[in-house]
Amino acid sequence: MWKGFYNSFCGYVDGQRALSAAARQNRWAKYFTFPNFEKSAENCRQEMERVGLSDVRLEQFPADGETTWSGWRAMKAWDVTEARLTLTHPHQKVLTDWTTLPESLVMYSGPCSVEGELVEWNGENTDQLKGKIPFTRLRLMDVYPQMRGLGINGIVSDFIGTLPGVRDRYDIPDAVRWENYVFKNSGGNHWGFMLTPRQGRMLRDLMHNGPVRLQAEIKTRVYDGVMSSVSGLIRGTDLEDEEILLISHLYEPGANDNASGVGLSLEIARSLIAAIEDGVIPRPRRSIRFLFGWEGFGLMARVQKHRGRLANILAGLNIDELGVNQSKGHSILHLFMPPAANNSCVGSFAEHLCEGLLTPSLRWKSVADRPEIINDAITADPNIDLVMPTLIQYPSRFYHTSADRMETLGPDTMELLGTLSAVYLYCLADAGRESLDYLSRLVVASLQKRMTAIELRLLESSWPFCWEVTEIWLLTLLSGSIRSLEKFGLDRSLKESLQREVQAAVAGWCGRWKTFFPEKIIRKQSKVLQRAVKLILSRTTMGMTMPPEIKLEAEESRKFLDILYSHNLDLVFLRIAYWADGKRNLLEIIELLELEIDELYRDTSIARTGSGSLIEIKSGVELDLEAVLYVVDVITRSGLLKSV
Repeated sequence: MWKGFYNSFCGYVDGQRALSAAARQNRWAKYFTFPNFEKSAENCRQEMERVGLSDVRLEQFPADGETTWSGWRAMKAWDVTEARLTLTHPHQKVLTDWTTLPESLVMYSGPCSVEGELVEWNGENTDQLKGKIPFTRLRLMDVYPQMRGLGINGIVSDFIGTLPGVRDRYDIPDAVRWENYVFKNSGGNHWGFMLTPRQGRMLRDLMHNGPVRLQAEIKTRVYDGVMSSVSGLIRGTDLEDEEILLISHLYEPGANDNASGVGLSLEIARSLIAAIEDGVIPRPRRSIRFLFGWEGFGLMARVQKHRGRLANILAGLNIDELGVNQSKGHSILHLFMPPAANNSCVGSFAEHLCEGLLTPSLRWKSVADRPEIINDAITADPNIDLVMPTLIQYPSRFYHTSADRMETLGPDTMELLGTLSAVYLYCLADAGRESLDYLSRLVVASLQKRMTAIELRLLESSWPFCWEVTEIWLLTLLSGSIRSLEKFGLDRSLKESLQREVQAAVAGWCGRWKTFFPEKIIRKQSKVLQRAVKLILSRTTMGMTMPPEIKLEAEESRKFLDILYSHNLDLVFLRIAYWADGKRNLLEIIELLELEIDELYRDTSIARTGSGSLIEIKSGVELDLEAVLYVVDVITRSGLLKSV
């Protein structure tokens, strides 16, 4: 299906060109203000026209703090004139200045002119902070509800974030974390600075010997503005109206995150067009669309605006943070697969390409989807049904810090991953009957691989699910894959033949291994269990939002996030909605979530981004029913789900 194209096309993607395109994008995004974002979008539009894409369009959406897209509330626009944090006692020293280190200013910080004593505070309930400047070791998201509750307007943090096996606190002691979300909905009422681990240690040493005072001067404005998305096409031939989508997000200051993704996407477009014009490859049957915009928010805005076109987009690929040199970034490429609630043959195809093109040149691993950290994967939601596997070098040593600079990128890495992405896009765009046979075999191979992995765990006595639950799980995954093949033209006879084959394979496998499976988990009878059995959930919106986007009072927000993270329910928050089809009761949804949490617990090296905490593996996969019900009640009260 792909090797003929690869042999003809190989050599067209140029890593140095991709690196240069990334540098041009990074020039604007490094100072992450909305005026610069508009320049970044316009630069992207010009580059798309220059490489020869058709129907290049720049679309604008409100950045007014009010407009919502399936619960994704628009941010306000934000601009910076200057910002400086100065040590004023026991001696004078500028700690950080936005003009030289823009990441040190927490995004969406409002204006301030404040001087006060610096005091250690890590979320405790206290009345001793009036006139003081709190200093925390924690990520601001982890103390923001307490800030709101105590009426704290400003804060300083030296949190950098640990990434298991990749980064500890002092691996990059002179870099600051880039904090881009916590004050998004605060309307300029809060401010914050990020300091380096070395600066944090210096200040705490000073505090140990006596009072320390800081002065914060910030001149910013929060206002009604716009955010832009840019798109363009490589037009197809006989199936021109159908599309395969490549997305890469704009508007972040990092070279890897995500100037590399944008630069590489532009180079993929250029290289495919050049190969077509040179007569090396024919124009694909379907169109390939390239989309650049705000991560998550921009995608949801565009999807909602063009919802009438969604059925024409058969599949996609999200590339993010691809460019870092693995030896510098201590990184591994992760392929985030489609969600279990909407499994797809394109995930199997992407995994197959990684096996064929990356090994042994790059470290890589396929893992379960994590839409709560990979926001541009959210359209795989069955309600939207646009499945986009994600290629991303996360975690990386320089992730979300001021150390994410152009010199950390590797053109050879970008060239290899650009070629892989081009193969994926073109082959799906040109797929015909022979390709369907190939994709069908990949679906069957993925099933066999999954069953073999379960066999090994059965022999280890570490597979926690009974055979009945396992059989339903495997057939659910297969039904999604077969449904995705229909998008590419799988006819009824082939579909029925494939269904018979895989159903027989699963039934025979379960029969052979039946005696190795544990007994079904019997939950203790309780009012909570009875409610979970009776509660049937359905969707009220096209998509589903992220937990911090749900509007709650400060104390309720603190409780909600505490329960969410302490029970690892942030890992399955979006999946609750994915499985809510108006037919399943909550207990049935929970049983499916437990199968997913089992897989997610095997990838705990992929740390959270929404919190400073790492994933703590629980003793088992059984979810706390009471905690799940509380989270569901919060979602339902917010209007994003309803009981049938």
